[in-house]
Amino acid sequence: MKKFMKLTAAAMAIAMLAACGGGDSGRNTQTADNSDSPYLIAEEPTELTLFAITDTRIDDTEVWKKIEEMTNIRIRTVSSSSNSDADTAMNTMLMSGEIPDLIFSTNMKTFANEYGPDGAFAAIDELVSDETPNLNKQLERKEISSFITNYDGHAYYMCGVNPDTVSQGWMIRQDWLDKLGLEAPTNPEEFYNVLKAFKTQDPNGNGQADEVPYISRFGTVDDLDFIFNATPEWTVDENGKVYYGPTTQEFKTAYENIAKWYAEGLIDQEIYTRGAKSRDQLFGNNTAGVIHDWFGSTAQFNDILAESVPGFRIVAFAPPNEGHVEYTRRDVAITQGVAIGANSDKKEYAIKLLDFLFSETGSRLMNFGIEGETYDLVDGRPVFKDFVINGDKTAIQILTELGACSLVYEQDFDYERQWLNEDANAGSDMYINNGYLTTKFPGLSYTEEEYSRLNEIMTNVDTFRSERCQQWVFGSADVASTFDAYLAELDRLGLQEATEIQQAAYDRYMSE
Repeated sequence: MKKFMKLTAAAMAIAMLAACGGGDSGRNTQTADNSDSPYLIAEEPTELTLFAITDTRIDDTEVWKKIEEMTNIRIRTVSSSSNSDADTAMNTMLMSGEIPDLIFSTNMKTFANEYGPDGAFAAIDELVSDETPNLNKQLERKEISSFITNYDGHAYYMCGVNPDTVSQGWMIRQDWLDKLGLEAPTNPEEFYNVLKAFKTQDPNGNGQADEVPYISRFGTVDDLDFIFNATPEWTVDENGKVYYGPTTQEFKTAYENIAKWYAEGLIDQEIYTRGAKSRDQLFGNNTAGVIHDWFGSTAQFNDILAESVPGFRIVAFAPPNEGHVEYTRRDVAITQGVAIGANSDKKEYAIKLLDFLFSETGSRLMNFGIEGETYDLVDGRPVFKDFVINGDKTAIQILTELGACSLVYEQDFDYERQWLNEDANAGSDMYINNGYLTTKFPGLSYTEEEYSRLNEIMTNVDTFRSERCQQWVFGSADVASTFDAYLAELDRLGLQEATEIQQAAYDRYMSE
């Protein structure tokens, strides 16, 4: 018996989430006459139930009222929005066996991989047809189809799609550089010298040695690897050979330097524990100097701190490594997505709704909201109204509250461009126009055996790598004298076998 069926039987006794279901539940859904709509999905008003733990319930939002008007499809959310642990709520719903028509999760890839083959979700690839041209177009992109295809050859969810462009990059306090008569660093040696100057020459001018030269809000020093052309992830060389970044000599060099910098106080001493509010706290008290982060959310501190930290200015600078290479860019296919309940009697409507969301009209609704309300068309291009860009709330808050930016769709980078400030756009342009971005290691498809074995190995490998790297940073282990033993332990944990699995999957991906 499949695992999903076992879970269903075990959970029926507790009868949780009984409200979830694929039926109309007796609700009388009324809409205006839309028989002439070119986007009509159902002849009669039809309700689809949705599981989604989100801050905004989309049911009666303006964008989804517009979608209902155009398609005759109404969404009814059947999950609580107050659950603080979305994954737990998802597992509880799946164990109940009462699965709604549509299921949304920011971690849908994991749930689809685990529960799709066991009968919880419908196979998206079997539902698409000539009547879903927009989904077909997305699934023809191998970076998407490979990412969402499970080990059994089926895709059990449709992912959100990002533009293939810049995400993060290096940013530095220009006001501190100006005060100390320095230029933005262009290589590792200059990077160290700038950090040292920030630490010892009092650029914030308060007479105290309280500066924190390098900070990160991600609880890791991994971004510093990039300075030495190292990466903490899987990657592939110019000959198509897959390798694990943390096994290279560049990685060793990176941690030899990172350990030195940490010992000298050039790296936030609480970098592993300070958490997501690091930027807010350390920029807010005028003590942080350099960061590797998203341009948009980081550059906004130039506006946020304009009054409280006079002169504050953080700007992008080129990757300070050989070749000026940036090792991050957006994942085109993401783990967030929507699945369709396997037992839903409205699969044909559900798949057509997902297709609509990836149409030009649907994507515009998701990215920009409603024409005449949140944006106007100017020379055929959606342009946000002033209140969206310069209102009391952020553009994302405004759009999300209206029901845009929800479920799955293809993000339009122009949507983001419009609400980024001048410094954020300048950083994006710098990295895009100068060719700093590398090609990301793709999301790969595996056989069931490969998938199981790779997860087993890499759980142990990543745990050991993370623990050893922290030991190096804190100085409790010496990089030079323990690196060979570190490599030997990775081999003992099965890294060679994992590499062979990745190579086989990569070769299949490239041959598609």
